[in-house]
Amino acid sequence: MILKLKAKSNKNKTVTAWIQKHKDFNDDVQQIFTFFKDKITFSKLSKITGYYVVTSTNPAIIFSLFSAIQDLIPEAYYSQLDSMDI
Repeated sequence: MILKLKAKSNKNKTVTAWIQKHKDFNDDVQQIFTFFKDKITFSKLSKITGYYVVTSTNPAIIFSLFSAIQDLIPEAYYSQLDSMDI
């Protein structure tokens, strides 16, 4: 699962989260989106790219959403390449 944050310095100064669609985390990510549904908007590109593209007028909402999704991913998922056989 790939997570990206893009900050744009246009007149709205938006922060955009790109969250890769992943079948193992789809239900949990949908629950988080439901929690933030009134505060976030989805881009129309999400079906084409394989990513959820989420923006908000409040950057703190995007950072909170991003942190919640990071908490879903177990530590073992991040460190599979660094694992050692004992």
